[in-house]
Amino acid sequence: MIKNLFEHELEERRIFRDISILSPHYVPQELPHRDKEIRGVTKIIAPALRNEKPSNLFIYGGTGTGKTCVVKYVIRKLEEFLKDPERDLGDILVRVVYMNCKIRCSKYQVLLKALEDDSLNDEKLKNIPLEGRTERSLKGMDPADLYDRLFNVIQNNGVNLIIILDEIDMVKKGLNDLMYILTRINDELSSGHVSIIGISNDRRVKSRLDPRSKSTLCEEEMIFPHYNAIQLRTILRQRVEKGFQPDTIDDSAIRRIAAFAAQDGDARYALKLLQKAGEIAQNESKARVDLDDVGMAKDLVEKDIMTESIALLPEHQQIVIYSIANLALKGGLYQRLSGIGTGDLLTGEVYEAYEANCRALNRNPRTMRQFSEYLNELEMSGLIAMRLSGKGIRGTTRLIRLGYPPDEIIQIVRQSLGLESG
Repeated sequence: MIKNLFEHELEERRIFRDISILSPHYVPQELPHRDKEIRGVTKIIAPALRNEKPSNLFIYGGTGTGKTCVVKYVIRKLEEFLKDPERDLGDILVRVVYMNCKIRCSKYQVLLKALEDDSLNDEKLKNIPLEGRTERSLKGMDPADLYDRLFNVIQNNGVNLIIILDEIDMVKKGLNDLMYILTRINDELSSGHVSIIGISNDRRVKSRLDPRSKSTLCEEEMIFPHYNAIQLRTILRQRVEKGFQPDTIDDSAIRRIAAFAAQDGDARYALKLLQKAGEIAQNESKARVDLDDVGMAKDLVEKDIMTESIALLPEHQQIVIYSIANLALKGGLYQRLSGIGTGDLLTGEVYEAYEANCRALNRNPRTMRQFSEYLNELEMSGLIAMRLSGKGIRGTTRLIRLGYPPDEIIQIVRQSLGLESG
């Protein structure tokens, strides 16, 4: 029996053909409903093929609106164009470095990633950044040395470098300096250029830049709209065609997934639902994915999203969301003042609870200004909603409401931070 276990598993795999096709990171050969955005990004970076500096580009849009997918799609087409033997671009060199700033979240880490990327360590180039390193790493070097190496490889090879900073709003340390360095380097270069494509869910990222950095950017902006239910159905059917075995999902299930995801216009959420529904059907040895599988998938995916969102938060943001959840269970001051069980909490009482929880954890509470920024970031992630108070409250304050059940949030944060019950 044991030796037949894997053979049995292979026989049972009836739903999926290629599960990687369902990943939000997969970039298909064609991108439905993003022709305008594809042309826009292409037009911005095309001057690099004429040895001219492209404008810096900032791309905004909600989660799952195709921002990263479009940029990666265009870059793939650019690289195919550059490798085409029938194209003669002479001495023009274009290189692209992509990085996710959730991982590379400081000025130093961004510069390090750019220099360690294979695109700048091509043996055809002179003065490559890793030249003379006994190990494939530049870690430990001073940021000024990293800058010099970047300057030298661009200057001595005439490289037109495009740096893509996905989730650029996650660069918390040194964003101003990073933008200033990457834009002002062009003033010193006599050969080659550096241009930036920043991708973010948060249009407020520019407001974090000081006037010096803003003045050097000279950027273009693009805003990606949310997908509607019809567009999401097209995207899902495209992935089903290559990712699922034939006739293994009801069209009604695809429509239901699209309807759920259309509430936020989120293709990423739609793909997670699609994959999870397929996994449920497969685990139950069903021949087809149906509406019941979609319903179960929705509950599981939303819990997974909440757990992942909270677990990845910085420590102080976890303490803030824990404080909000605790107060929500007890009933906040606003509810007692208004007599209405709205679930809304006053900013002041949440800050007091946050301070108390910091003391319990032997942490120094952040200032009210930093606390307010934490609230903004929690709202951006969809974990809370905020609105300004209306009549009945003296002065003006923000009212805070949780986006998920408080008992589930408390359980996740307690496990993450070791908070005691109470």
